[in-house]
Amino acid sequence: MAGERILVIDDEEIICSLLKDILTDEGYQVETVTNGIEGLEKLLKGEPFDILVTDIRMPKKDGGQVLKEAKQRMPDIIVVIITGYPSIETIRETSEFNAFDYLTKPLDPDEVSDCIQRALDARKLSREFKIPEKPPKILVVDDMQSALFLSEGVLEDEGYHAEIAQNGQEALERFKQKHFDIVIADRHMPVMDGIELLNNIKKQDIRTLVIIMTARPSIESAIEAFRHGAYDYVTKPIDPDTIINTIQRGYEKYHLEINTDKLLKRLQGLRQQIMDENAALIKERDFANTIVDAAPDIIVTTDEHANLRSINNAAVKLLDYKKEDLLGKSIDSIFGEKKNFFKGTDLEKMVREGHVSNYALTCITSKGNKIKTIWSGAPIFDKEKRTKGIVGIGRT
Repeated sequence: MAGERILVIDDEEIICSLLKDILTDEGYQVETVTNGIEGLEKLLKGEPFDILVTDIRMPKKDGGQVLKEAKQRMPDIIVVIITGYPSIETIRETSEFNAFDYLTKPLDPDEVSDCIQRALDARKLSREFKIPEKPPKILVVDDMQSALFLSEGVLEDEGYHAEIAQNGQEALERFKQKHFDIVIADRHMPVMDGIELLNNIKKQDIRTLVIIMTARPSIESAIEAFRHGAYDYVTKPIDPDTIINTIQRGYEKYHLEINTDKLLKRLQGLRQQIMDENAALIKERDFANTIVDAAPDIIVTTDEHANLRSINNAAVKLLDYKKEDLLGKSIDSIFGEKKNFFKGTDLEKMVREGHVSNYALTCITSKGNKIKTIWSGAPIFDKEKRTKGIVGIGRT
């Protein structure tokens, strides 16, 4: 646990104490206050907090106001709303100001811990995939005055910086030397036209956004541009709002594709990790099965219904059955006595004492022969300590 700092604001001291105990046990650094004014003062002074947990209904300043002011001054802070009086109005209000979650009282400790962990995971992912603050690198390609109009007029007014090339060949040489996120190219140019340039750029970097512009629009040329991978097709004279909106939409798409690639790589990595772990588990399982099968004693396991789940080679040899003939059958099917072997009162005793030993039973072979055996057994538990079966070891 990284020890993230959490501020709790609630006018009920018992809630503050409860949340502090829950979250401190999880490894977080927790501070509490009992009103919104003091909470905001604490948020804005001293060390920054990662998470704010605030009640809605409070005197002096309610949780909705705290959420709004906190987000305005610290957009990155995670805010979790808690309330004993849930309503559609407060849900809408808190959602409008980007609260991460909305928990209702009485609070469930597991739900609180899970909410905080999910919030931190979401922020980590958001930071990894956040669109950079720096503007995109833009190349304007046109042999006409419109290139200067775009780069020195429209784009600079919006805070963008663009380089200029006079034709497709010059643009391609520039592109090979320096990466551009967006290329805005005229359709008709000497040396190399916009479509040929588009094709060459896509060979260099398929994710680069290419916007084709033309003073001679036609359905055929538009179809051709899109068919070759253009992001958009705009007509001259260039409308400033149109080109800026196109760039903004295109840059968002560009980063969405990059983030999608990152996610896919992460998923591939997780898939490979799972496959490797599964392979290791299978290897360990096979090794364990080899040891069990090599044991001279009879070894069987059952499920919670006292049906056979596994049986080793010694048992198969002694009973003269095939494994598939026994698996899934009741444990009593291999014994002659009408005893509750490792189920009912026997199982209760085993769970209570941890094991049983020197348990005399007569095994019945597939041919009806009787073999006296002595058994020991122990319960099998799941991670919640629930009994899921037994393992039994028998000797002749």
